Amino acid sequence: MRQRSSYSKSFKAQVVQKCLQPGASISSVAISHGINANVIRNWLPLFRDQLPATLSAFVPVKVAPKRQAESSVIIELPFGEHTITVKWPSYDPEGCVSFVRGLAS
Repeated sequence: MRQRSSYSKSFKAQVVQKCLQPGASISSVAISHGINANVIRNWLPLFRDQLPATLSAFVPVKVAPKRQAESSVIIELPFGEHTITVKWPSYDPEGCVSFVRGLAS
């Protein structure tokens, strides 16, 4: 029969602090230390209040600049008895010309 493990208070506090880091999961921290995740979940309420105040309340986020709405060109091409409508991005006029020429040939 396996003997029950005992861990020092400082070790428990370090593991809990790792779990509370941005991007960390309890499962990944538990696996990296060879501990069952449920054991760490029991430690969370015990050591959460004892952590240093160095943890930020906000996580820095990189915000991507807003892209302008991509404009497009709509071309209607007669094709026999039907009309083909082509919507093409305006930043690629050469591609549109190649496409239309390919249809015509």
